[in-house]
Amino acid sequence: MRLLPLVAVLVLAGCASLPADRGLSSVNALVKARDPALAARPTSIHVSDADLNQQVDSLLSQPLTAERAVGVALLRNPKVRLEYARLGLNQADWVEASRLSNPVLLFSALRSDVSGDATRLGYGLAQNFTDLLFIRSRGRLAKAEMINRQAEAAFALQSLAADVNQAYFEAVGSAQIGQMRTVIARAARASAELAKRFHDAGNINALELAREQAAAEQAELDQEAAQAEAESARVSLNTLMGLSTNTSWHLEARLPLPVADESAPQELIDLGLKQRLDLVVERMRVERSKDALGLARALRWVPFLEIGIEGERDFDHSRSLGPTVAFELPIFGKSGSGVLRAEALQEQAKATVALLEGEVANGISNAYARMVSARSRVLRHQRGLIPQREAIVARTQELQNYMIVGQFELLLAKREEYSAYEGYLATLRDYWQARVGLARAVGGALPSDVRIGALSISPVVLPEDPPTGAGHAGHNMSAMEGMSMEGMDHSQHGASTPPKPPVTTGHDMNSMSGMSHGSMTDMGAMESTPAPAPETTPTTSPHQGH
Repeated sequence: MRLLPLVAVLVLAGCASLPADRGLSSVNALVKARDPALAARPTSIHVSDADLNQQVDSLLSQPLTAERAVGVALLRNPKVRLEYARLGLNQADWVEASRLSNPVLLFSALRSDVSGDATRLGYGLAQNFTDLLFIRSRGRLAKAEMINRQAEAAFALQSLAADVNQAYFEAVGSAQIGQMRTVIARAARASAELAKRFHDAGNINALELAREQAAAEQAELDQEAAQAEAESARVSLNTLMGLSTNTSWHLEARLPLPVADESAPQELIDLGLKQRLDLVVERMRVERSKDALGLARALRWVPFLEIGIEGERDFDHSRSLGPTVAFELPIFGKSGSGVLRAEALQEQAKATVALLEGEVANGISNAYARMVSARSRVLRHQRGLIPQREAIVARTQELQNYMIVGQFELLLAKREEYSAYEGYLATLRDYWQARVGLARAVGGALPSDVRIGALSISPVVLPEDPPTGAGHAGHNMSAMEGMSMEGMDHSQHGASTPPKPPVTTGHDMNSMSGMSHGSMTDMGAMESTPAPAPETTPTTSPHQGH
């Protein structure tokens, strides 16, 4: 009975309560401080399987945007549950370190060789007292490690969202480029067919015919390569979202226009050095290494000490009971390996922080430069190259109408205009991927996210298969219409006017005098195809009159 109070104290001192959510609330708070929109999305940990499937189906039933793709990934990607499992393992380590080691109960039975003597029974209870002295220090170190693991989990969620955004813009951009190359390939093939008719009629030589046919073959090869890249990008996005290969979904195939005004690079560097979670983890590891070093130095001079009680029943059935003490004899000295290891780990942690701070600052500068470069190329396409290519088509058409240039010069100008559109889509994709990389480097949402407007580049809409036997009246080249960038404001990038339906006007090529009758029979393959254009129409188009 005298032992019961001591046993109760030891048991209560060794108890540690298990957190209900494995620290998910702390993880969510870390994410929310850096990206509130990401923290607001549900994950597979917070919903049941039935609700999970319902939410995923709801997201996939709509055109897939970047936000919906991230939402699906948080619900379906196994990495989320993997992080949850790691949180559980880490908290198990914390509970283990925060409790006392269990006491040891001893029994012994010694039989005498003297006839008639009873067996002498021994019993005892011992507890590691050194363990009790340093339990708070060990628990504090384990808790710091648990907080580190929570920060690592939050960083993993941010990285997953960034990977999904990167893959999304790659998929959308590749899809639009693939559609654009389909248009270019159709234009090149129509030009080759026209050249074949001219050659059969004796109007061009074999060299000119071979050039047109080679250009058509190259355009179709480029089309196949672009379609393969688009399919590969789609599969990569599907994998990151955690979906099976037979899951059906379709992209919102439009890219937003670049943000008109970004934060200063030094502002982003300061923000990244403050909030990057991997840097926060390493800084906490430095603080933890200080405690670990202090504990190692204390343990170096504290011997192993075990305190308990021991009882015995003698041969004459008499009983004896008393305390016991067991302690380590430092005959061979105390090893300094623990202190040396703790000092090395502290030096390693400090060096890692210094190294990571340099990588963060330079990484943000590099990502910012890539984004600015991509944005500059977008503007050069939008304000320079595309308007000039449109002007070339318009002027070439005028010259062709007066038979100053031939049809192939006009077709070449049109293909080059299509190529300019393709380049514009590629640079726009590169811009958004670079911007995702900048957000990843900063470690959270960019301050300029609030300035992302509603303007976007409309998807390329491919025509239906042309009817056989297109009409010849007037030798109309209406099949070349529809690829104008009319409706794009090349001078007021990032306008904040409300979005309107895109306006698409074509370059009419009606007066194709000099073309042999029937030479335009299959030009229906070049039917009207809307060009990628922002969903806003300026009051006065800079290209009216094409």
